[in-house]
Amino acid sequence: MLRNLDELRVAAKKAQKKRMAVVFAHDDHVIEAVKDAIDFGIVEPILIGDAEKIIQLLNQFHVKEGFEVINETDPDLATKIAMDMVNQGTCDIVMKGLIDTKLLLKGVVNKEYGIRDAELLSHVGIVEYPILDRILFATDGAMVISPDYLQKIQIIEAAVRLAKSLGYKQPKVGIVSAVEKVNPKIESTLDAQKIVEYYKDKQIDFLIDGPFAVDNLVSMESVRHKGIISPVAGVCDILIFPNLDGGNIFYKTSVFLAGGKSAGLIMGAKVPIVLTSRADSAEAKLNSILLAVVNKDGLLATGN
Repeated sequence: MLRNLDELRVAAKKAQKKRMAVVFAHDDHVIEAVKDAIDFGIVEPILIGDAEKIIQLLNQFHVKEGFEVINETDPDLATKIAMDMVNQGTCDIVMKGLIDTKLLLKGVVNKEYGIRDAELLSHVGIVEYPILDRILFATDGAMVISPDYLQKIQIIEAAVRLAKSLGYKQPKVGIVSAVEKVNPKIESTLDAQKIVEYYKDKQIDFLIDGPFAVDNLVSMESVRHKGIISPVAGVCDILIFPNLDGGNIFYKTSVFLAGGKSAGLIMGAKVPIVLTSRADSAEAKLNSILLAVVNKDGLLATGN
């Protein structure tokens, strides 16, 4: 089971090298992340975009080998090239470059050549904290704006799949709200009640409970103080947020104010999709590529 991002790096080193298509790679932040991944020895990037600019940036970052460049400056066609490679089995990971997220995802869900493998695409972030003995999974802070409880079930199951690929045998899932009791005036608590009821009689390989405030999920002191009895309270692995606002605020506050180290993936496609922001550090971008590599193999397959 993955406890921190150092263990992610160890697992990635043991994984098989992956081919990664980068859509619109003509960006200095993107090429910096690609260079780090090449140096780490985990990917063979296919850099799609303005070939002249890409070559200039590769020279700027002293990247001499270990890559392929495909010249295509039309964003739709560049995306299609990546999708076709996935469908042909010649690409293991897709990474967003200097292209609008909507344009990339439009290609992912295209009915003719897209690579969507689930009804819903969702983002799962992982964060390592200086004061916590484990990483936390946070979802969804980037994709699904205001999920209903049925969509939250799909978001939960995508996060569980990611956790299982990282060696978690029985992930602990907590449904986040502002309070730990059902309140008819707070919709997220009603969703939590429906979700828990949905799983009540199902055979599942994870634990789930809610609603909970965040402190009830990460702090045993809070759990003891409030007298909460739950298999996930205080020891939660996966936090399911009510909406994109909550997930995004939590994720970015964790990184920019709490000293958290992060990684994230889009789940629900045939291959992991690395969707980073220009505001992400080079380390966070590399971590997301590492996460994609390990998720594609599964941590157990790497010998951990």
